[in-house]
Amino acid sequence: MSHRLIVCDVETTGLIQGVHVALEIAALDTATGEEMYIAPRVDPYAWQRADPVAMSINRYFERRVYEHIVPMSDEANLAHRLGEMLAGNTLGGSNPRFDLEMVRAFLDRHEVETEPHHRLADLSAYAAGVLDLDPTELPGLAEVCRRVGLATAPDHTAMQDARVTWRCFKALREIRAGVRQVIA
Repeated sequence: MSHRLIVCDVETTGLIQGVHVALEIAALDTATGEEMYIAPRVDPYAWQRADPVAMSINRYFERRVYEHIVPMSDEANLAHRLGEMLAGNTLGGSNPRFDLEMVRAFLDRHEVETEPHHRLADLSAYAAGVLDLDPTELPGLAEVCRRVGLATAPDHTAMQDARVTWRCFKALREIRAGVRQVIA
């Protein structure tokens, strides 16, 4: 059975599941090219628990992400579409375990049950194998970009980082195939 790779990235109010929430969710179906972007509604209480460092990094207010929040009924439809996109497919990302936890919390809010493939495609682990790096020293997205020679670095926006992550996966495949060089 073949699984499609769905690259996902999530920007959040912080790093603790159950405390922090998703501010942006981006998913990219690498087989079809379909992209999905969601700026979920944020409960006012969530702002009280937001990590100032996370908010500084993702620049939510400076980028005016709140202008992209859709009405509740549209958000529910997007949640169902995202659940369908993920169902049975491999979720990939630069931190897919974290992203999946945050996506699940968003989907639970809309009572969407979905189950991606049980294995995740972790860009850092894949890069460590392809680039012969110590598996205890996994590189972040910016470092993977540098090592594969991508001029575009992550910018901590969900859609751009999902696109950059997919470009890194493709570049790593090219390195494995011997058609691209590693940058030291």
